[in-house]
Amino acid sequence: NCALIAGCSITVGRDCLIAGRVRISDQDGHPLDAERRRAGEPTPAECIKPVVVGNDVWIGEGAVILKGVQIGDRAIVGARAVVTKAVSADTVVAGNPARTVKSLPGDRVPSAA
Repeated sequence: NCALIAGCSITVGRDCLIAGRVRISDQDGHPLDAERRRAGEPTPAECIKPVVVGNDVWIGEGAVILKGVQIGDRAIVGARAVVTKAVSADTVVAGNPARTVKSLPGDRVPSAA
């Protein structure tokens, strides 16, 4: 029950967890100008910006990822967060708009047994 709305590009890395009701969009959905919306025109190309989700990212239920956002590797997006700008690797963001609430330990390499 997720929605990915791509006018150009949405890239999702390896081993990501995406919960239900997540919405990821690289566009606004309609022109900002009322006359253009009324005419049924699509979103103008200049209003479409790619979304990039890194590797090992966890996106919580009901989160919204807006156009132009880049989410770094191993980041966590809290449930119902609205992500409007870049998220650094190894961070937890939450809220509306999403803000960093915690830094995570950096990339861990599994120990050899």
